[in-house]
Order: sequence, then structure tokens, then C-alpha cells
Amino acid sequence: MRQCSHINTNKRLTANAMKEMITSFLLSRDSNGAIGYEVMYGSSRRIADMIFISKEHSYAIEIKSEFDTTARLKGQLQEYQTLFDYILIFSAPNHLRAINAILPEYVGLYCISETGIQKKRRETINRHVQKSEMLISIPSATVKNDFSVKGKLTSDEIRSVVIKKSYKSIHNYFISYYKERLRIRKNKSNIESPTLVKDTAEDYIII
Repeated sequence: MRQCSHINTNKRLTANAMKEMITSFLLSRDSNGAIGYEVMYGSSRRIADMIFISKEHSYAIEIKSEFDTTARLKGQLQEYQTLFDYILIFSAPNHLRAINAILPEYVGLYCISETGIQKKRRETINRHVQKSEMLISIPSATVKNDFSVKGKLTSDEIRSVVIKKSYKSIHNYFISYYKERLRIRKNKSNIESPTLVKDTAEDYIII
């Protein structure tokens, strides 16, 4: 395996080039996986660089180019851990040492550069996912309909009814919901930003 390092300081990886490389990498693991770009999630309303749904698990993908800062990464990881089964960071070589120093043991770290992608640490399952965060990442009207919740209820009331379901049933629902909506990019060489759609004024932007 080639060392992950910059070989041409005049050749910079653009954000789209990095996403293209990561897309190819993820689909090489699971060609039937579903990928979304710039997806708003959870109660924090943060944006994940990429989301990957594969084999009934969710993956949060955080990308750190050489021009990015890692100052907010610790907080980002704390938010990812409440929702996603796996968390992967794809980082330019210059950030690896700083990132590795703050990573929880279950977060995967991959170096990305002009030479390709190199695994530094493989991700393991995240055991901190919360039912409430999975439900709040889906429009309440959709949750109400899919779980046949009766009555004129607020978003919080709808979710308070459904949250009584088992972790497994809510997780399966979350995966199924996102799998239907995340589009696999067939043209890997021309990644475009997806259109974000707001379902209702009180719910979150999802794709």
C-alpha cells in the first residue's frame, strides 16, 4: 500500500475530488450502499459531509481537507455518536496527529491525499446511539403516518409516543427511511451538491 502523503504541493485536492474518492471507496465496500451529501441531522441541526447507509447500518463521514480546521471536531464527534452506528473521518495528512489525539476508540480514521486513501484505524460499532436522535432526524409528520399515531399532536408528542418502541424497531425504521432517500451517485466523476428539501417549517432539512 502506498504511503498517504502529498506528492505535489501544487496539486490540491478540491472538496469535490475528495468526495469523489470517498464515494468510490465506500461503494467498493458495498456497491448497493446509499450515499448522501451535506445532510442535516439530529437535534443539533448540524450538517454531515456525507452519510452512508450500508448493510442496515448508518455511517457519518467527516472530511477534513488540508485547509480545514480541527477545532470543532471534538464537538462534531459528540453529536455524531448520538445518531450514527459508525463514524469515519477522512483527513488530509497534515491533520492526522491532531485528530488521532482526540478520537474515541470506535471512530475510524483514514488518510486521504493525491496518492489515494489509506486506513489508519478501522471504525467499530458506536454504542451511544439514541432513539430520540433517530426520531428527530425524520419529519414528525412522516413518523406519525408511518407508525399510525392517532390524534392531533405536536411533533414532540408524536415522538414521545413512538419512542416507547424498542431500540431495534426504531433503528430499523431510521435505516429504512434514509435508505429510501439517499441517492447513490452513479457518475462518480462529477459529484454535485444535492438539493436539500424542507418538509415542514418545524422539522429538519433532509434529503
